[in-house]
Amino acid sequence: MTVQKIRRQPNLLIATPELTFDLDVGMGNLLSIGINFQQGGMAPVTSTDVISMENEGTFKVSATAPKWESSLRELNDLMTTEIKIIDSRLPDNFFLISHPSFNNVKIEGSNTKMYEDSWRFSSADRAIAFSSGIINTLLPKINPDILWVNDWMLGSVAPVAKALGIKLVATGHNFFTKFSDLDDLVYKGIELRKFDNYDPTKWIWYTNGKFDHMATEINAADDFITVSEGILERVLQGKLDYLSPSVTQAIKNKSYSKHADGRPRVHGYLNPLEKDNSNFLENVEKYGLENHIVWRKNNSETVRKVTGLKEGGRLVVFPNRFYEQKLPQLLIDNAIYLAHMFDLRILFLANGDPRIVKNAGSVAVGSNGMVAYMSYNKKMENLIKSSDNAYGIMTSEYEPCGGPNLNYPLEGILIGAHAIDGLRDTVKQLDILKSVGNGFPYENNNSIGLGYCTSEIAKFASLPENIRYPQLIRIAKETQNQHASAPRAKRLVEEIFLPLYHEKYSTKKK
Repeated sequence: MTVQKIRRQPNLLIATPELTFDLDVGMGNLLSIGINFQQGGMAPVTSTDVISMENEGTFKVSATAPKWESSLRELNDLMTTEIKIIDSRLPDNFFLISHPSFNNVKIEGSNTKMYEDSWRFSSADRAIAFSSGIINTLLPKINPDILWVNDWMLGSVAPVAKALGIKLVATGHNFFTKFSDLDDLVYKGIELRKFDNYDPTKWIWYTNGKFDHMATEINAADDFITVSEGILERVLQGKLDYLSPSVTQAIKNKSYSKHADGRPRVHGYLNPLEKDNSNFLENVEKYGLENHIVWRKNNSETVRKVTGLKEGGRLVVFPNRFYEQKLPQLLIDNAIYLAHMFDLRILFLANGDPRIVKNAGSVAVGSNGMVAYMSYNKKMENLIKSSDNAYGIMTSEYEPCGGPNLNYPLEGILIGAHAIDGLRDTVKQLDILKSVGNGFPYENNNSIGLGYCTSEIAKFASLPENIRYPQLIRIAKETQNQHASAPRAKRLVEEIFLPLYHEKYSTKKK
């Protein structure tokens, strides 16, 4: 790519309904109640992501999010502490938007229910309040060259930004959408009517006469990003029947057009690691491999004692949420058989659907210590990620990017996963003879496929330490190099944001 000269530092505004943080900092007593803000439902932008874009240096970065509040005092204390991480890096350019609809957010298990309807406010009300704050306060104040919006709650910002001549990048994660009456949006402060040379109407997508938030956002975007090539491919092939047809069609339409220079307008970029450093690699370097292995073995035994699992065996954890799209029932139904067949100790570390939680708990009770269930908490996850001969299994039917498949190998924990969406892009077949690959993917998401996956895990787990650990170290280093936030930020700038900036001003000249 030819690098063009920049006349001034361009302004980039990142707008997201959800910010996540590295919660190893300032956790307080939240671990005791199992709250984990890494478990988002939209397209969370990590604090690392924002800071890496700032560190990259090409753009003057601003960021905004709703000021989600709760009556839970610990949550307020946590958010106050963690927000300072970004605020210290963007002291004049980090904006939290307040509104009554963001107060007293319901907390259930490991999730904040930011996007659920309440007796007073719907999720669409919250989206409109957030978008109105951006449109009427931040756009005039910041005057961004490029606006980066994330998921459906920013849908009504998109056509306004385009009408104002701002270049727009949109990210879709779970591709949810909502619908609103146009008059409701206008009456609540979002001007979507045409007048003079201001015309947002050509970007609006209507579904059954309603303003379609996510389809509008995609339709207005100059570039649309999803969080893996795998999920993008499935959308374009029309294989996600549970998506709104409007969203699928909007993404397809965007893929048919190109920029003037031939660049595509739809992209798949994996999310960055939740943190760039590897405790595993640092500890090996600091204490030596043999000492570190002893420490990991002690941690493995601690996991067994705390969870009630029998001693011995290889530890396998289900590190995902208990929702149907994650297909936890497949592992629940086969857990006792697989545990006996391959000498495994299986731990379900998850929250979610109460019915699935009950099923997992019942299997654990009847397993004689071969299977255990524990409500998710970060402390236990960190202990597992520093254990010897521990593995993760992800049985998802829909996993746009995933988290454990990226972050667990960084700490020496390999993943077995259904080869779909972001899992397909990140979990590659391990071949120790060639020193390639990083895990155990399988194609058929049924008992046969899962059995093959666990047999592959058992084969690797049975190898001596002098074979296993060099592979774990290699994989951790490769994961760090491939998925750290800095190289991802560089790619985004060079492949999307900077070309858009030049496109904006070359078009103006013409």
